Order: sequence, then C-alpha cells, then structure tokens
Amino acid sequence: MGRPRPEERLDQAMRVFWEKGYYDTSIEELMGRTGLHRAAVYGEFGSKRRLFEATLARYRETVISAFFAPLAGPDAALADIERFFRGIHESASGRRLGCLMVNAASEVSPRVRSVAGIVSGYLRDLRALLRRACINARTRGEFRSETNVDQVADYLVGSVLGLWTLGRSPAPSVALRHYLDGVLGSLDGLRPEARRRLSWRARSGRG
Repeated sequence: MGRPRPEERLDQAMRVFWEKGYYDTSIEELMGRTGLHRAAVYGEFGSKRRLFEATLARYRETVISAFFAPLAGPDAALADIERFFRGIHESASGRRLGCLMVNAASEVSPRVRSVAGIVSGYLRDLRALLRRACINARTRGEFRSETNVDQVADYLVGSVLGLWTLGRSPAPSVALRHYLDGVLGSLDGLRPEARRRLSWRARSGRG
C-alpha cells in the first residue's frame, strides 16, 4: 500500500483530536494514527497547534458542511431549521463525541487566539445561516411578523452548542431528546397560530 494522502492523514489526526481533545492528544498518538514520523509532523505542519488548526479546517470543510446543508439554500426556512436540529440530535446521540469545533470552543479557544479566530468564524457563519432562515420564515408567515430574528438566531446558536455539549457528556439519551424537543417547541411557539392558541386558552380559562 502507498502512503496515505495528505487529506487522509488530516482525517486520521482529526479523529484523534475529536476523540481525546487537543491537550490530551500526544505527538506519539498522532504519529501512530497518521503514519508520520515526528520530523514529518513538524516539517509538514510546523507544530501540534498548526496541525490542530489544519484539522479544524478539514472538519469545517467535510463534517460541518454536511450539517449546514439544510440551511445552505437561500430559501431555507422553518422546516430546514428543524431538519438541521434533528440532524445534530441524531449525530450527537450516536458516538457521543460531540462536535470537534464546539469542543475546541470550550477547551482550546480560551487559551489559543488563533483557534479562537477559527471558532469565531464558524459561529458567525452558523448565526448568519440561522438568521437568514429565520428571516425567510418570518417573510413566509411561519413566524409572527414581530419576531426578533436576531434574538432567535442567537438563541439557536446557543442551542447548537448546548446540544453538542450535552451529547458529549454522560447525560442519558433521553436528555438529548428533551433538549431537542425544547428547541423545536420554542420554534413552534413563534408561529402565528401559537399566539391564537394562547389567546383562546386565556379566554376559556384553560391556561
């Protein structure tokens, strides 16, 4: 067999960082998984930090782009936001590794400015996609006309981080399901008919 391609080596390194975290991953483990010698690791990437940054870029290009797919279309709206969160829930409930980018947000970015920049870029793009979908939902009448899309987008970004973090924790699977139900319920509460339901309950004394 030939030597792994650079993309394959990055995928292997990415998996180590994803499983163990940045600080608990040793150069020896990276060498074992990628097949590179120590000199090659430093010669190709310069340092463990730069290798980690390269794996974050690779993760963004492959894994995150797949999760972003429901929101990527310019016409994405409420159903696409719901599909996006269901996809996260399905993955977060699987191997329970969390999201490498979200893991880096809490573990590495407070200490490493360059990683903080990468994470900030991810959060900006995530917020922009969610905000656009919220605007589309409001325009279509799926959300009430007075819905504050900036507030909702920020809440949804926080929910993404929360769901991934909960998925990496020892919390039972039912907790992840309840978290998803809470997010979907909050979105349902923005529908115009939700206000009418609340008004009817208030008038009928069924609140």
